[in-house]
Amino acid sequence: MKWPASAYARDQLPERVLQFGSGMLLRALCVAAVDSANRAGARAGRIVVVQSSAEGAARAHALNAQDGLFTLIERGLSGGAPLERTSVIGAISRAVTADDQWNVVRDVAANPAIQVIVSNVSEAGFRIDAPFPARLTDALHARFTRAPDAPLVFVIPTELVPDNGPRLAAMVHEVARKYDNRFRDWLEARVRFCSSLVDRIVTAPPPGLEATLGYRDALLTVTEPYALWAIEADPAELRSVFPIESANVVFAPDIAFYRERKLRLLNAVHTATAPLAALAGVRTVRDATAHPLLRPFMKRLLFDEIIPATEIPADDARAFANQVLERFANPWLEHEWRIIATNQEEKFRIRVVPLIIRRPAPGLSLAAAAHLTFTRASLETLGEAARIAEFVTTTERWMAILARDGALAAVRDSLKRPP
Repeated sequence: MKWPASAYARDQLPERVLQFGSGMLLRALCVAAVDSANRAGARAGRIVVVQSSAEGAARAHALNAQDGLFTLIERGLSGGAPLERTSVIGAISRAVTADDQWNVVRDVAANPAIQVIVSNVSEAGFRIDAPFPARLTDALHARFTRAPDAPLVFVIPTELVPDNGPRLAAMVHEVARKYDNRFRDWLEARVRFCSSLVDRIVTAPPPGLEATLGYRDALLTVTEPYALWAIEADPAELRSVFPIESANVVFAPDIAFYRERKLRLLNAVHTATAPLAALAGVRTVRDATAHPLLRPFMKRLLFDEIIPATEIPADDARAFANQVLERFANPWLEHEWRIIATNQEEKFRIRVVPLIIRRPAPGLSLAAAAHLTFTRASLETLGEAARIAEFVTTTERWMAILARDGALAAVRDSLKRPP
């Protein structure tokens, strides 16, 4: 794999971003956004990657062995037509491992040219008792002690957690209590914690795809054409240090609209359908979109039940929903329902239960019944929804049908009922 010299002079760009994590989503969305800005002449800079997990350490070694390069393949449907693009991404300068090279991480954080810190350490790592908040605080303390007058630094978490910016800020400030007041005052004055939302479906490369490249790539990344990274900040302030805005990257003072749209019109559909598809023996999202029962069920759930339960403007909601269904039908992505159903109980509580509370409906009741059957959880785990008598009665009826006749029979029955 070689870097195309015609793209941009990557070695001449300074390191401007410190990134915790190098998983598929970060590579396909955040790193790709910086690379795209560099290709457009914006000089967004290069990224230093930090890895802490054993799996991440292997990726760090692979990145360094490949000079920070990896291949991004975008495959999917756009307006119903197939679209495929292959690019070599060059925005990463190097990777370091937290366990063995923490002093290097502190050096990078203290570099005044670094003005953006991005993270994706998973929901499990996004807790006060996990290593990441303490490590981030220590890195920021290194900047405070060595370069207290350095420019503002923007910390942008991308974990799929509501209000991830303020939540990370609270964790850092809690850890910072072990330091003196001067550091805590510096955090308030010199660090901006920005919530962000990421939206791009990324899956493992299918067997044999690497062979079509003509070279080895241990970090081959396969994704869909659609991408969105919405960052909540003062747009002018962030733009001055992180010039990556594009059709796929949005800076806004409030990203609640983008968060609600994705949470309800994409994530909720995934979470509501996953147990039903799993119980029906349907393996992938693509398979469900071609299924004679699951496809109309998802469409009806989305348009007739979920959209009316939101406050998203109707035209925008329908346009985004149609785009979601096209993304689900992507013929090249192996997006498995069993993977989507990871942490199903928490996801259902956050993504689907609020919709049930706003507007109990038959499809959502069937989704809840499948969820309870799949997870073996009790109705009480649905919180306030479990106190809605009509919803409880309908859900229990669907659970009986699931137990007696199976998932597909339940879906068939649901499609015969008025929404």
